[in-house]
Amino acid sequence: MLRNVFICLLSLSLFISDITCQSINQPLVLSSEQFNIAVNPQNGDYIVLAKDSFYLFNLSVSGGWRPYKYKKNDLDSVLKQPIELNFIHDAKQVLFFAGGGGQVYLFKDSSILRQDKSFLQKNQFGAASFEFKDKIILYSGYGFYSYKPYMTEYSDKTDEWFLRPYASNQYLPKGRQAVVYQLDKNLGYFYMSSGYTLNKPYFEDVENLDLNDVWRFDLNTNKWKQLGYIDDDRRIRNLRFPFFARGNFYAIEKGPNNAIVKINIAKNSFEKFKTDHLVDQSLVEYGTFYNTKDENILLVIQGKDLRDKHSFIVSIVPLKELEKNLIISKKYYFTVFDKLWPFFLMIAALVSLIFFSRELKKRKNNQRNEKPVIHFNLTENQVTYSGIRIPFEDEQIQFLNYLVENGGEISNNDLLDFIKKGHESLDTLKKRKLKLIMDINQIFKICTGLGSPFLLELKDDNDRRYKDYLINPVYEVSV
Repeated sequence: MLRNVFICLLSLSLFISDITCQSINQPLVLSSEQFNIAVNPQNGDYIVLAKDSFYLFNLSVSGGWRPYKYKKNDLDSVLKQPIELNFIHDAKQVLFFAGGGGQVYLFKDSSILRQDKSFLQKNQFGAASFEFKDKIILYSGYGFYSYKPYMTEYSDKTDEWFLRPYASNQYLPKGRQAVVYQLDKNLGYFYMSSGYTLNKPYFEDVENLDLNDVWRFDLNTNKWKQLGYIDDDRRIRNLRFPFFARGNFYAIEKGPNNAIVKINIAKNSFEKFKTDHLVDQSLVEYGTFYNTKDENILLVIQGKDLRDKHSFIVSIVPLKELEKNLIISKKYYFTVFDKLWPFFLMIAALVSLIFFSRELKKRKNNQRNEKPVIHFNLTENQVTYSGIRIPFEDEQIQFLNYLVENGGEISNNDLLDFIKKGHESLDTLKKRKLKLIMDINQIFKICTGLGSPFLLELKDDNDRRYKDYLINPVYEVSV
């Protein structure tokens, strides 16, 4: 039995180590690098904008991904250029802006419509982007050999970009790229932390400086306030593919440990999770987006078939599926314990199984060895079991007391002499004897609930006419 248990535990450990986030739909496979993904905040549609057509998927509509032709596509000129397009995930419409700042596009009524009167600024690559009071805002980013400490704002009145003025006489955070950020639209707070910048001018030896300061920007007063620092052992480095969900910031930290970070800056909550069983971050492309309508994540990974370098898979993964897997991977660093814990778990389970098996066997043996005790009170002519009186009749008690006084065993002739009353025939005595034995066993079984009879009849193997009657040895008699 232990061998079978060991095999089951080994299989369980392999299952745990291979668990992955499962897609809830048939993935969309694209063979072109020219596409962008988004989520429609109005109806929850998942959107893939390719060069010649676009695709929609909604959980409430059957049939999987649905292809459509554009009515109008102002994006053609941009798609022919190596320019990154960024989706504003928390806006009220499906809005994109060109990487580095500049051109703005709206997806509406099966068309991609250019909104701006600007140009490709190439000045804020990797900026934090968000929407506040119907305005697109970019914070920091890299461009023209420096990291920008300012915010730019897109005006829907002039369809151009402007610097957002900061309140005077305040200390500003360093310009940076790849920041962790979070927006509280109700209070008008923009929280920001981490990222990296240059620790020397660009014309000197270039070296990136990882930052761990935490800031809050009041979008109503345009004032910065430093909240503190992230501890060195919890510092974030080079985050990729961030998305927001339920007030938390999720992203993949590029590096040898393949960590997923989950951060709530406003609540000072910070967690890292190893991701070897979730998703290979080197396969992720085009970012990830969270759909508030159905609480799923839109994810794009590169096809694993190396013969087709331009194959991409668009999948939809529930946030709860990701959270379930993050609970499994509470530890972040790869340690010997991380790799051997299934083995330790199996050893502990086997030891526990052996211990409980022995205890159960020991208990059963004790139960077999512990005889039920039948107590005889000879002075009061009572027989009890576990404190409960067994209602034997007077003749039955007299016989039982006589049997106990004679060592618990009596011959057939002595029994007949004991119950004999006057001149009775032998047949009459035998019938009375048989009824006496049967009545005693019947009353005993009903009152005690014990399965074995109290009195036994033994026959001589040599002469079947000779019989003995005795108290069943499975019971212990106390006087």
